[in-house]
Amino acid sequence: MSISHGSLENTIMNAIWYIEENKLSNAITVSDVFDMVQRTETPRAYTTIKTVMDRLVDKGLLVRTKQGKKFSYCTVNSRHETAHKAILKLANTYFNNDLGLLKEAVQGLCSSSKIYV
Repeated sequence: MSISHGSLENTIMNAIWYIEENKLSNAITVSDVFDMVQRTETPRAYTTIKTVMDRLVDKGLLVRTKQGKKFSYCTVNSRHETAHKAILKLANTYFNNDLGLLKEAVQGLCSSSKIYV
């Protein structure tokens, strides 16, 4: 499973997580995601959203299920599970798996940027 993805992929994943977390739909369709992306992002073509969602299926981030004539989608991992994996990958890549050093880097960034955690 790939953790890294492009900005439109990230926008789509965030839209699907939002729908799942808020229980807005039991069967998330491309149309659901398309409508949400249109409200929050630079307008994109429906076919672009569908293509990117299919690529997210290929990458193992989404599951696609046939429901009648349409497909529904759901995430393989929650937002928090995905973030956890990304944090561990970041720690491995830049901090030799030392989460303490990563924490220090984040705290330094927060204090210098006036961001509070």
